[in-house]
Amino acid sequence: MKTTTNIFIIITLVTISITTYAQEQIKKSTKVEIINNKKYYVHEIQKGETLYAISKVYNIDQNIIAFENPEIFENFKVGQKLYIPINNEVTNNNQNNKIHIVIKGETLYSISKKYNVSIDDLNKNNTGLSNGLQIGQKINIPQKSLSNVTNNTENRDTSKYIYHKIEKSQTMYSISKKYNVSIDAIYQYNPELEKNGLKNGEIIKISKNRIIKENNEEIILETKSDSIKISNTIEYIEPVKSINCGNYNYTDKHETFKVSLLLPIQSDAFTLENEDEASSANSNFSPQPKPFLEYYEGFLLALDSMKKDGLNVELKLIDIKKDSAKAQEIISKGELNNSDLIIGPVYEQNFKLVADYALSKDINIVFPINSQNSEAINNSRIFVINSSFNNQMLQATKYLASFKDFNYIVINNETEPEKEIITNYKSILFKEYTKNFNSTQAPYKEIQYSQLGFGGVENSLKKDTINVIIIPSGNQIFVINLLTKLQPLTKKFKIILVGMPSWKKFDNNIEIEYLHNLNMYSFVPFYTDYTNLNVKSFIIDYRSNYKCEPSKFSFLGFDTGIYFLKALKNYGNNFQDCLPNMDSQLLQSNFNFVKLGEKGGYENNGIYILHYNQDNDVKIVNVVTDKVKNPLNFPDIQVRKIK
Repeated sequence: MKTTTNIFIIITLVTISITTYAQEQIKKSTKVEIINNKKYYVHEIQKGETLYAISKVYNIDQNIIAFENPEIFENFKVGQKLYIPINNEVTNNNQNNKIHIVIKGETLYSISKKYNVSIDDLNKNNTGLSNGLQIGQKINIPQKSLSNVTNNTENRDTSKYIYHKIEKSQTMYSISKKYNVSIDAIYQYNPELEKNGLKNGEIIKISKNRIIKENNEEIILETKSDSIKISNTIEYIEPVKSINCGNYNYTDKHETFKVSLLLPIQSDAFTLENEDEASSANSNFSPQPKPFLEYYEGFLLALDSMKKDGLNVELKLIDIKKDSAKAQEIISKGELNNSDLIIGPVYEQNFKLVADYALSKDINIVFPINSQNSEAINNSRIFVINSSFNNQMLQATKYLASFKDFNYIVINNETEPEKEIITNYKSILFKEYTKNFNSTQAPYKEIQYSQLGFGGVENSLKKDTINVIIIPSGNQIFVINLLTKLQPLTKKFKIILVGMPSWKKFDNNIEIEYLHNLNMYSFVPFYTDYTNLNVKSFIIDYRSNYKCEPSKFSFLGFDTGIYFLKALKNYGNNFQDCLPNMDSQLLQSNFNFVKLGEKGGYENNGIYILHYNQDNDVKIVNVVTDKVKNPLNFPDIQVRKIK
């Protein structure tokens, strides 16, 4: 993707790292140029080199290289020249201090994070910082005295910390996963690691207060049904009211829209740089980093596509992690002022702050990845991309209730989450079935498995019709045991299995043949059809730009970018009531936004219906939004011979 004057990308505290690389294979350049009285090494990128590996050779932070060479975000390629500033950090005569030389784009906050010191400490050791930073300014960095507290067993506080002994080949990433803490949290309590790295046999401490509990937010595209409180909020969902949107004409106005994209980019690269699995230098492709970088890369391709379609956009990328204080700082400093659209943050705790700001300024804001957002019901400016479990259940049940004379069988393992799901499912099924067939009673059976066992399931099946089996459990052992027992019955009965979102967490343990034997129907908000020509074209473009394969997050970034940038171009920044008129060709999504009550925002309710057919293939058989897209028909379900 080529840099264009139409697209202005402001990068705030962002790093990008594609893969680790053995730094001894990279030669440090001896070529030096002076630009604006500042000395730079001129490094020419060679095959297999990465930003992280280059930064290590020159002993300089990736951020600094990125700020000096912003074009690398759009094209990091062999033969490209990088201008690497010579030494913006020098040691003071005082052994406990360093001098940092300010470069373009740095803030007091970013410097404090880099050296793991507080802003107060920086102000105490430097006069005049409150007046703002100047490029080339020297800042005295106070260094904490690094004692051997962690390695001294007498000083250990086991009530607050876990003490971990570094083992051979361990990385910051593997340690963070072992204890379920962030890498930032490890560095915070072991600041010497930033300078010295990990050493075999060394003791580091893990703060027990920083351990992430299992029920905290995760960045996923699949819905976590086992942690979701089933509610009746779906009763308040209503279609977006379409109004006359023909008055806006972008060709006449040709305005530049300001889009703010808030992602934890730096934490992605920071996590990656501590994984020491180097790829082959002869490989044409590098292993891709983490989801937010992938999302951003997909979004950039959408931006480029819309630019070619005549749209002018000023994109501001703001790095923000799971930090409410940082979100408040961004708002207070006016970094979101005059935005026409805000996308992110991805974590709900700081999304709320930004969403409240967006509502006060009448700015539409997108919750880009997770499906659960409690703010959407009370904020008319929020757009939730990932369909919630409630919504998926509603859409799936509406679809199944469109077919007469199916034999619906629900297998109840009698846990509290299942009871709520079943109650909700029954309510929707009977309502939709009555509406469709003017019948007061749907053919529905519920098996209490603890009482009736598998015999109760078998006795409920009918030979003269299609049997639809729903297993709302998210218990891996229970589900796989049932699927195994159901296999022989496919030789005697016509069976359709309804796949649940919660099975995604253990689907690698399910025999795929079982799903095809049972004619599983799965209901998902995202699906990539790799035979689609648009998908093929995107993959080629993505490989060309980033030298790696796109992930589901890359596709989501592209789809979100195309959809909302097109909405800006077609209808201006108050596009929310015009979305029913939108017709966008997306890659893995079928966005259809419904309003969450009179005061609420909007949630995507478009889902794909996938069939694991008897030819051992997976096909999209329909798309459900406010209505079923394709004609209602079921493939001929037959009994199957099991090998």
